[in-house]
Amino acid sequence: MPKLPYIDRIWRARGSIELIPPRTSQSVFARLDGLLDDGGTSHEVHGDTLHYVKDNPAAQDKLATFSRGTLRVEDSAGRARLHYELISPALLLCFLAPLLFLAIAQATIFISELEGPSTEETSETEKDKEEEEEARPLNVIDQMLGAPQPETLEEKKQRMEEEGEEKKGRHSPTPAYVFAGLFFALYLVGRVLEPWLVRRTFRQTLNEPREQSHLESAAQADS
Repeated sequence: MPKLPYIDRIWRARGSIELIPPRTSQSVFARLDGLLDDGGTSHEVHGDTLHYVKDNPAAQDKLATFSRGTLRVEDSAGRARLHYELISPALLLCFLAPLLFLAIAQATIFISELEGPSTEETSETEKDKEEEEEARPLNVIDQMLGAPQPETLEEKKQRMEEEGEEKKGRHSPTPAYVFAGLFFALYLVGRVLEPWLVRRTFRQTLNEPREQSHLESAAQADS
């Protein structure tokens, strides 16, 4: 599969974290067990590289946004770093959703234009209006039967405008534009916030003084 270094940034997050103090890949992956032991998560370790896949992760899962990823520990010149490359189908969906809603908006505009009056119908309507500038009065028999008065030109024009506005409301592209904007804003926030959160999670999990806390808890148990 060809690599797309710029396009795949839409749904991928890459980075590295320095391990203080330097540790082996086994100890690093052991510390990450808490993030990879959630239900529906499977992972494989090959040497200094770990691959994980999350199937339908829970909302409280700290790696729920990035359901697949590769973690690799690299030791060079006495300095160890964790390199990670994470994949987020959720970010890809939020990126594609605005395009879908924009297409729906364009389709709505096209349908409205098809359902609108043609040029010939408009010209015929204008001719009818010119011929019927004044409403014909009711004859005596219609008046005795209580027939309603015919519409005047102004009343007919107002009624046609109201009907046109109602038709436009039924096929308005505005809701599609609103949803497109919401998903685009959601993508921008997630694209910045989620990689920052997962980086902070890795840093806290790997570099917190866990050994010292274990020693203190063991001493309290012995006493």
